[in-house]
Amino acid sequence: MTEQSTAVTKYDNYLKIKTYGQSPEVLNTFVQLLGRTAPHYIQSALIAVQANELLMECTPRSIFSSALRAATLRLSCDPALGHAWLVPYKNNNKGGIYEAQFQAGWKGVQHLAIRTGKYRYINVSPVFEGEEVIEDRITGSLKIEGGVTSPKREKGLIASFALLSGLQKSIYMTNEEMDAHGKKYSKGYNKVGGIWTTNKPAAYHKTILLKLLRTYGYLDPSDAAILEDEQGEVGDLELPDEADVTIVEQEPIPAEEINDLLGFDDDPDPEPVQLMPRVTTEPVENTMTIEDACKTTTSEGKPYGEMAIVGLEKMLSAMHAKLAKNELTPVEKAEVEHKIKAAKMVYNAKVNKEI
Repeated sequence: MTEQSTAVTKYDNYLKIKTYGQSPEVLNTFVQLLGRTAPHYIQSALIAVQANELLMECTPRSIFSSALRAATLRLSCDPALGHAWLVPYKNNNKGGIYEAQFQAGWKGVQHLAIRTGKYRYINVSPVFEGEEVIEDRITGSLKIEGGVTSPKREKGLIASFALLSGLQKSIYMTNEEMDAHGKKYSKGYNKVGGIWTTNKPAAYHKTILLKLLRTYGYLDPSDAAILEDEQGEVGDLELPDEADVTIVEQEPIPAEEINDLLGFDDDPDPEPVQLMPRVTTEPVENTMTIEDACKTTTSEGKPYGEMAIVGLEKMLSAMHAKLAKNELTPVEKAEVEHKIKAAKMVYNAKVNKEI
């Protein structure tokens, strides 16, 4: 398999993730939690997937379950912000498939603390070789003395905060102490793709900041509970399986745009790339009336107008799956497409309470 073919396969996986995340069922779950800001959190998850090839191999449900976990803390998964991370893990208990897990970033933890409105400042700074951290045993305050040696190397971190009420506190940990702490308490310390293996400085920042805040500071109790169990469930909100979502109408994306996204825009003689679909909200020309759609029947003879919304959703998913297999004759394909159009009309009318 060529490099470009591999990239197209990964893009195809990304497309499945995007289609799942933009389905009405997934969007509705996010809306229940976040209201009108829901699309922003879904988009931040898609940005994270675009930036990580291993995330493109993860199951769509695990991607958005992790994003939903981040959203409960009002943290974006956009890697540029560093508030929350979607981390791909190979799940050997499920045949080696990749799944995503949520991890809060240290900037996200700091954001949660500041959001309480109780802090005057929160800061994490490096301590370099040649410097010594001195504690005032009466007040408990810390100060740094000595000069930095050359070459400049970090040997630890000092974290500090001051509350508006006047309380101030600082702690210092060496790199070795933070490593030992992570090895003892972090479930993802040895996991490939986790923060301890991919970005140790960020892991150090998160370790000392959480230790400072949990020991002496303040976090909202519900936020603190989620940080204690980052892979826990999100209340009673549950995302549907991949096969149970409604697929949105799509139109092709030009091959040039796909090549640009995959990083082949500078290839002087690129291999042909199969056109991929793009989600669109443009209205589809439709001469079918709602009365005609309601009279359309299932293979068992039940009119669509008498079906429940859940039943229509499952039927639409099954019919789209049948089309995707490309095993239908032209006549059979036209019949399925006609039924999909009818089912969508009835589904939308029922959702909008028009019938």
